[in-house]
Amino acid sequence: MSKAHHRPKDPAALRQQLLDSAAQIIATRGLPALTLDKVVKESGISKGGLQHHFATRQALVDGVFETLQDQMRAEIDQEMAREPQAQGRATRAYIRACARLMPDHEQEMNRALMAAMMADPYLRDQWAEFINQLPQDPGDEAISRQRLLCRLAADGMWFAALCGYHTQAPEQRRWVVERLLELAERVK
Repeated sequence: MSKAHHRPKDPAALRQQLLDSAAQIIATRGLPALTLDKVVKESGISKGGLQHHFATRQALVDGVFETLQDQMRAEIDQEMAREPQAQGRATRAYIRACARLMPDHEQEMNRALMAAMMADPYLRDQWAEFINQLPQDPGDEAISRQRLLCRLAADGMWFAALCGYHTQAPEQRRWVVERLLELAERVK
Protein backbone atom coordinates (compact mmCIF):
# COMPACT_ATOMS: atom_id res chain seq x y z
CA MET A 1 0.00 0.00 0.00
CA SER A 2 1.54 3.31 -1.05
CA LYS A 3 1.10 6.57 0.72
CA ALA A 4 0.03 9.65 -1.19
CA HIS A 5 2.82 12.14 -1.66
CA HIS A 6 2.13 15.40 0.16
CA ARG A 7 4.34 18.37 -0.32
CA PRO A 8 5.25 20.08 2.90
CA LYS A 9 3.22 23.19 3.52
CA ASP A 10 5.11 26.41 3.96
CA PRO A 11 2.53 29.11 4.72
CA ALA A 12 5.02 31.95 4.28
CA ALA A 13 6.09 30.65 0.85
CA LEU A 14 2.46 30.18 -0.24
CA ARG A 15 1.57 33.67 0.90
CA GLN A 16 4.54 35.10 -0.98
CA GLN A 17 3.61 33.14 -4.11
CA LEU A 18 0.10 34.61 -3.95
CA LEU A 19 1.50 38.13 -3.51
CA ASP A 20 3.91 37.60 -6.41
CA SER A 21 1.06 36.41 -8.63
CA ALA A 22 -1.11 39.36 -7.65
CA ALA A 23 1.79 41.75 -8.28
CA GLN A 24 2.34 40.18 -11.72
CA ILE A 25 -1.31 40.69 -12.62
CA ILE A 26 -1.22 44.29 -11.38
CA ALA A 27 2.00 45.02 -13.28
CA THR A 28 0.86 43.55 -16.58
CA ARG A 29 -2.88 44.26 -16.59
CA GLY A 30 -3.42 46.96 -13.97
CA LEU A 31 -5.11 46.92 -10.59
CA PRO A 32 -8.69 46.84 -11.95
CA ALA A 33 -7.87 43.46 -13.58
CA LEU A 34 -6.93 41.87 -10.25
CA THR A 35 -9.44 39.22 -9.17
CA LEU A 36 -9.14 36.32 -6.76
CA ASP A 37 -9.86 33.89 -9.61
CA LYS A 38 -7.00 35.31 -11.68
CA VAL A 39 -4.63 34.99 -8.74
CA VAL A 40 -5.70 31.35 -8.26
CA LYS A 41 -5.03 30.67 -11.93
CA GLU A 42 -1.74 32.57 -12.01
CA SER A 43 -0.38 31.05 -8.78
CA GLY A 44 -1.65 27.49 -9.14
CA ILE A 45 -2.83 27.63 -5.52
CA SER A 46 -6.38 26.60 -4.67
CA LYS A 47 -9.05 29.17 -3.95
CA GLY A 48 -9.21 27.86 -0.38
CA GLY A 49 -5.46 28.37 -0.04
CA LEU A 50 -5.81 31.91 -1.35
CA GLN A 51 -8.70 32.71 0.96
CA HIS A 52 -6.80 31.29 3.92
CA HIS A 53 -4.19 34.02 3.43
CA PHE A 54 -6.33 36.73 1.83
CA ALA A 55 -10.06 36.53 2.51
CA THR A 56 -10.92 39.38 0.12
CA ARG A 57 -9.56 41.17 -2.91
CA GLN A 58 -8.94 44.22 -0.71
CA ALA A 59 -6.86 42.10 1.68
CA LEU A 60 -4.79 40.96 -1.30
CA VAL A 61 -4.35 44.54 -2.56
CA ASP A 62 -3.33 45.58 0.96
CA GLY A 63 -0.82 42.73 1.05
CA VAL A 64 0.78 43.80 -2.23
CA PHE A 65 0.84 47.42 -1.06
CA GLU A 66 2.41 46.41 2.27
CA THR A 67 5.02 44.40 0.39
CA LEU A 68 5.96 47.51 -1.58
CA GLN A 69 6.28 49.44 1.68
CA ASP A 70 8.32 46.65 3.31
CA GLN A 71 10.69 46.56 0.34
CA MET A 72 11.17 50.32 0.39
CA ARG A 73 11.72 50.32 4.16
CA ALA A 74 14.27 47.48 3.86
CA GLU A 75 16.09 49.38 1.12
CA ILE A 76 16.20 52.54 3.24
CA ASP A 77 17.43 50.54 6.24
CA GLN A 78 20.19 48.96 4.12
CA GLU A 79 21.23 52.36 2.81
CA MET A 80 21.30 53.77 6.34
CA ALA A 81 23.46 50.87 7.54
CA ARG A 82 26.01 51.68 4.80
CA GLU A 83 26.19 55.35 5.76
CA PRO A 84 29.31 56.13 7.80
CA GLN A 85 28.25 59.71 8.61
CA ALA A 86 25.34 60.09 11.04
CA GLN A 87 24.39 63.66 10.08
CA GLY A 88 21.74 63.45 7.35
CA ARG A 89 21.91 59.62 7.17
CA ALA A 90 18.14 58.99 6.95
CA THR A 91 17.63 61.65 4.30
CA ARG A 92 20.51 60.40 2.15
CA ALA A 93 19.20 56.84 2.44
CA TYR A 94 15.76 58.02 1.34
CA ILE A 95 17.24 59.90 -1.62
CA ARG A 96 19.21 56.84 -2.76
CA ALA A 97 16.19 54.55 -2.42
CA CYS A 98 14.00 56.91 -4.45
CA ALA A 99 16.66 57.65 -7.08
CA ARG A 100 17.55 54.01 -7.75
CA LEU A 101 16.73 52.95 -11.28
CA MET A 102 13.98 50.34 -11.18
CA PRO A 103 13.78 47.27 -13.41
CA ASP A 104 10.83 47.39 -15.84
CA HIS A 105 8.71 44.89 -13.89
CA GLU A 106 9.13 46.78 -10.62
CA GLN A 107 8.40 50.05 -12.37
CA GLU A 108 5.19 48.65 -13.94
CA MET A 109 3.94 47.33 -10.60
CA ASN A 110 4.76 50.56 -8.76
CA ARG A 111 3.07 52.57 -11.51
CA ALA A 112 -0.12 50.51 -11.16
CA LEU A 113 -0.07 50.71 -7.37
CA MET A 114 0.54 54.46 -7.36
CA ALA A 115 -2.32 54.96 -9.83
CA ALA A 116 -4.55 52.94 -7.51
CA MET A 117 -3.35 54.98 -4.56
CA MET A 118 -4.35 58.21 -6.28
CA ALA A 119 -7.87 56.88 -6.78
CA ASP A 120 -8.29 55.24 -3.36
CA PRO A 121 -8.29 57.43 -0.22
CA TYR A 122 -7.62 54.39 2.00
CA LEU A 123 -4.43 53.47 0.09
CA ARG A 124 -3.41 57.14 0.03
CA ASP A 125 -3.76 57.30 3.81
CA GLN A 126 -1.76 54.08 4.17
CA TRP A 127 1.04 55.48 2.01
CA ALA A 128 1.06 58.81 3.88
CA GLU A 129 1.29 57.00 7.21
CA PHE A 130 4.14 54.87 5.90
CA ILE A 131 6.11 57.85 4.54
CA ASN A 132 5.56 59.84 7.74
CA GLN A 133 6.89 56.96 9.87
CA LEU A 134 10.17 56.62 7.98
CA PRO A 135 13.30 57.63 9.90
CA GLN A 136 14.02 61.34 10.04
CA ASP A 137 17.26 63.13 10.83
CA PRO A 138 17.43 65.40 13.85
CA GLY A 139 18.32 68.99 13.23
CA ASP A 140 17.36 72.59 13.70
CA GLU A 141 14.54 74.15 11.73
CA ALA A 142 16.72 75.29 8.81
CA ILE A 143 18.35 71.90 8.19
CA SER A 144 15.00 70.11 8.69
CA ARG A 145 13.42 72.28 5.98
CA GLN A 146 16.38 71.67 3.67
CA ARG A 147 16.17 67.90 4.21
CA LEU A 148 12.44 68.01 3.52
CA LEU A 149 13.24 69.76 0.24
CA CYS A 150 15.65 66.92 -0.58
CA ARG A 151 13.04 64.27 0.20
CA LEU A 152 10.42 66.03 -1.90
CA ALA A 153 12.87 66.27 -4.81
CA ALA A 154 13.64 62.54 -4.43
CA ASP A 155 9.90 61.80 -4.45
CA GLY A 156 9.67 63.79 -7.66
CA MET A 157 12.48 61.76 -9.23
CA TRP A 158 10.71 58.53 -8.26
CA PHE A 159 7.33 59.62 -9.65
CA ALA A 160 8.95 61.06 -12.78
CA ALA A 161 10.63 57.69 -13.40
CA LEU A 162 7.29 55.91 -13.01
CA CYS A 163 5.60 58.32 -15.41
CA GLY A 164 8.46 58.37 -17.91
CA TYR A 165 8.93 62.12 -17.93
CA HIS A 166 11.96 64.28 -17.13
CA THR A 167 14.23 61.53 -18.39
CA GLN A 168 17.89 62.32 -17.91
CA ALA A 169 21.15 61.01 -19.21
CA PRO A 170 22.92 58.90 -16.54
CA GLU A 171 25.51 61.60 -15.83
CA GLN A 172 22.80 64.24 -15.40
CA ARG A 173 20.86 61.94 -13.03
CA ARG A 174 24.02 61.27 -11.00
CA TRP A 175 24.65 65.02 -10.77
CA VAL A 176 21.11 65.64 -9.43
CA VAL A 177 21.43 62.83 -6.87
CA GLU A 178 24.86 64.07 -5.74
CA ARG A 179 23.52 67.60 -5.23
CA LEU A 180 20.61 66.28 -3.17
CA LEU A 181 22.96 64.16 -1.07
CA GLU A 182 25.13 67.22 -0.43
CA LEU A 183 22.11 69.34 0.52
CA ALA A 184 21.05 66.70 3.05
CA GLU A 185 24.29 67.29 4.96
CA ARG A 186 24.66 71.02 5.23
CA VAL A 187 22.79 74.27 5.61
CA LYS A 188 23.58 77.29 3.51
